[in-house]
Amino acid sequence: MSRRLVAVIAVIVILIAAVGAGAYIVLTAPAARNVLVVGTTEREETLDPADAYNYMSVNFLQNTMATLLTYNQSGDGSLIPMLLTVVPTTQNGGISSDGLTYTLHLRSGATFEDGAPINASTVKYSIDRSVKALLDNAVTPPETRLSVPSFLLDPIRSAHAYLENFTNRVEDPANTTQQQVDQTWANYSTGQAQGVEVVDATTVKIHMGRPWSPMVLLLAFTSLAPVNPTVFKTDAFKPLASSISASGPYRIDTFVSGERAELVRNPRYFGAPAAMERVVIRFYSDSSALAIAMATGEIDVAYRNLNPEAYRAFSTNTANFKAQQGTSAVIRYLVFNNRTAPFNDKRVRQAFAYAVNRTSIVSTVFLDSVDPLYSLIPSGMFGHTDVFKTRYSRNIAAAQALLTQAGFSTTNKLRFTLWYTPVRYGSTEADVATLVKQALEQTGMVSVTLQSQEWLVYRQSFRLGQFSVFLLGWFPDYLDPDDYTYPFLHYASGGSASFGSWYQNDSVDTLINLQATQPIASTQRAQTLSQIQDALANDVPYLPLWQTSQQVVYKPSISGVILDQSQFFRYFTLRVS
Repeated sequence: MSRRLVAVIAVIVILIAAVGAGAYIVLTAPAARNVLVVGTTEREETLDPADAYNYMSVNFLQNTMATLLTYNQSGDGSLIPMLLTVVPTTQNGGISSDGLTYTLHLRSGATFEDGAPINASTVKYSIDRSVKALLDNAVTPPETRLSVPSFLLDPIRSAHAYLENFTNRVEDPANTTQQQVDQTWANYSTGQAQGVEVVDATTVKIHMGRPWSPMVLLLAFTSLAPVNPTVFKTDAFKPLASSISASGPYRIDTFVSGERAELVRNPRYFGAPAAMERVVIRFYSDSSALAIAMATGEIDVAYRNLNPEAYRAFSTNTANFKAQQGTSAVIRYLVFNNRTAPFNDKRVRQAFAYAVNRTSIVSTVFLDSVDPLYSLIPSGMFGHTDVFKTRYSRNIAAAQALLTQAGFSTTNKLRFTLWYTPVRYGSTEADVATLVKQALEQTGMVSVTLQSQEWLVYRQSFRLGQFSVFLLGWFPDYLDPDDYTYPFLHYASGGSASFGSWYQNDSVDTLINLQATQPIASTQRAQTLSQIQDALANDVPYLPLWQTSQQVVYKPSISGVILDQSQFFRYFTLRVS
């Protein structure tokens, strides 16, 4: 840990102690009782549901946009209707017996904040827009990319052919014409094999190209949230904006990126009104600034990402703060670029699996507030097996043997750069990178250089293949093991490429497709997921490291905090008493 960070933590602890001694410091006037202030170090990337794929972007949308389904506030992970009138099942006819048709029944009377109706046509428009990629050279800069979540919709009928042609057109225009792209889009959107069909004003059918059992869970994700067609067009991803034409409990009143967002109660929302009239979200540069804001009373709630020492200090001052920790399906891991030498040699990746020291990371950096992770599927989720623990108990000699087979030695070391991003995951990331470096260098055959980039540059760099090895994290789109296998490991859909790994194993693709056709909690599916994880441990395209916990600190006057595995942090349930 750096001296500067130690000094900052000492200041935070003194401030927290001062609160307990009655020397409460208030840097700003107390917020009115109808206003609640939340602090975070997270950053949004976009407020467009079709392109939102980082935590803060999705979280804003969860609080301002109505989704088709949502997670129960009980925190048990179950789905309940939001814009739909019922959760589709085979029993109620919402899912056909062959798993190829989902019939969605919409509630009547729901609108966007401008009064525009949310009907079946809106739903089709929005799902189609989430599938549609952009290849428009008329705009500046040219949009020549898929929306990031679009690969999740690959199982919808005719979507795969379109997404494949679009990707081929971008990568090699000489071999795929724009006419081919346009034809497959027409087939998907309006042809006889269209993916999404309007039946009547309140009924939509989603036709699948193959059975995909997690589809019902995806109905709760923001990429399928209906958008206002007058605001969000099909020919461009909408940039950050002060208004997104809300349909959920809050609407955005003010938005200053990197500084603050102000949400006000949406009077046109069809559901229960938000508990507070106004919620202000303040963005802080790092974990230390967030902790100081909490300690001095500048904010009411601190959520994502206090450093472990600050959280521990707050949690011991029970007279002045409440600290709550919840389970999490967020995972952290190393990514290997499987196309780049020497990491295209799985013996090197396997050697790293033997050498890494999860225990040191968990205890030293996180003070045992997180758990070591031995698979991409989180512990506690259906199908999880500790494959890396079984196969790769820490063994420096085994790592050295594999590195020797790959051509490295103490005089011919494997030299590479390990990349990380310093703020997005909190102030602990540099410490994690240092411990990974130390563990690998204990082989005597590896030399690691540490480098960092700010997140907006970092995410572009790894997607362009500019990193060989880097740290990354994942929060769930939907609470199912498919979400920890399909996006990571499925090559044909473009999933693994989106992570910067480009892992390709056609047998694994087949197994991933198979598990998605099997009953959600069946023995057969558990066996298939076990085979996928065995392949993961054999090939090591990623190296799972730890599974996080959710932590939030708030004033005793705050109630309504809900922490569940969905990571859906609800501003609309928070209340100042």
